[in-house]
Amino acid sequence: GRFGGPREKKRAADRTKGAVVIKSEGELARAVNEAEGAAQSRVIDAKASAEAVRLQAQAKKEKLELEAQGAAQAIEALVEAVGGDPAEATKFQLVREYIESQKALAVSENAKVILSPDPFNGAMIQALSLYDVAANKEK
Repeated sequence: GRFGGPREKKRAADRTKGAVVIKSEGELARAVNEAEGAAQSRVIDAKASAEAVRLQAQAKKEKLELEAQGAAQAIEALVEAVGGDPAEATKFQLVREYIESQKALAVSENAKVILSPDPFNGAMIQALSLYDVAANKEK
């Protein structure tokens, strides 16, 4: 016949079936490879994120250590500047921080200034004079 006999039709059907199976196997392999690639990509991203968090924590730790070392050196210098008395240095530092906080409040848009006499003013005046002495020693 024109299209071949039953055997030829069977061979053609088998070839078509084989091609479909090969195509399906190829698509399956491609899908598996894509899924494995996506899974590996997620693992790599997760590891990178974990490393970034670890590095940020390490940087924060080192920053805090450096700040603490700087504060310790500043306190030592302050104690020396006020004649070696840690109590005087502490008072001086407290007054200095009080003044800085008052400055910050003074420039705030929501600032309200309330003046009231208190015993702290005497300590502030003393601290300011010590500050002047320390500033003049640096010059």
